[in-house]
Amino acid sequence: MTRVLIVNPFGIGDVLFSTPLIRAVRRAFPESFIGYLCNRRTEPILKTNPHVNEIHVYEKDEILRLWRTSWRNGLRQVLALLRRIRRLKYDLVIDLSLGERYGLIMKLLGVRQLVGFNYRRRGRFLTESLAIEGYQGDHVVSHYRRLLQFLGIRMAEEALELHVDETDVRWARQWLERQHLTDGRPVIGIVPAGGVSWGIDAPFRRWSLEGFASIGDRLAAQHQARILLFGEASDAPVCQAVAKCMRHPVRDLSGQTTLGQFVALLGRLSLVVCNDGGPLHLAVSQGVRTVSIFGPVDPTVYGPHPATPSRHRAISQEHLPCRPCYHQFKLPPCPYERACLTTIRPEDVLGACKELLAASPDLMGMRD
Repeated sequence: MTRVLIVNPFGIGDVLFSTPLIRAVRRAFPESFIGYLCNRRTEPILKTNPHVNEIHVYEKDEILRLWRTSWRNGLRQVLALLRRIRRLKYDLVIDLSLGERYGLIMKLLGVRQLVGFNYRRRGRFLTESLAIEGYQGDHVVSHYRRLLQFLGIRMAEEALELHVDETDVRWARQWLERQHLTDGRPVIGIVPAGGVSWGIDAPFRRWSLEGFASIGDRLAAQHQARILLFGEASDAPVCQAVAKCMRHPVRDLSGQTTLGQFVALLGRLSLVVCNDGGPLHLAVSQGVRTVSIFGPVDPTVYGPHPATPSRHRAISQEHLPCRPCYHQFKLPPCPYERACLTTIRPEDVLGACKELLAASPDLMGMRD
């Protein structure tokens, strides 16, 4: 039996982008044992994945907190993780980390075949590697797909995959019923912040709060839509500011749902309007139509996937010569006062929303 470990320490979007790869590996090796090394935040995404047998969680912040309290406890937890990986005797590691640390560790643990990216010559411990200067030109899913050439595997299907636990599905259905949101009118989700993966750079890739408020009000007025605001607990100030700007009633769920409940609610919405980031790809994975706003980031690389125009619209200012400026995983200082976002008009976003709502009559009411 082939034992495969996939390593991806990054955020929600990156892990979702790897789900077509996971599925392709499972189909190529139906009897294989597939493990996945991720962080704590993305663990729930993989818990329900039918192709993953074992999840290994490495959360750097947890280790650091332990280390500050007692370096022995921190070291003990790291060693426990390494022992568990070693006991499973993986034959193959697909390293999506873009660094050399994991390659070195897996080599020391005795893994014979290590496949990954040679980014900035950091792939020296890999047995097969693909040289890249960053993700550019094609979607991240396509970059992941190219790694499978070393294994003789073909990725036949590129749709993102995220299964929702039945408990969360039931919770979402009951919540919507309690809120009287199942009477046939559209229910639209707005995610004005976008998650934590960008850290201190997050405000520089957000569209204006007034813009989101305007979209919510116009959809409520013109389509009798009910508007839900979503975000993590840390996004609550952003959601509160949007709600304050709106004239129509809005329900703010920031910090009030688990990740599973959030995804289950997304799956029952008529439409999601958001910035680029993890929430966008969660919505895409649930088959929900989306309108997303991209500033410094290239939607060709990080946008909805597959990029089906009848289901997903990525709004960006393509005519600006300075964008996309996010390159080689770095966001440079902006000398143009974020023109890529500030010049996007609510009318442009609203037009895309209307087209998607009109594209399918069933979207004018609650999704089943």
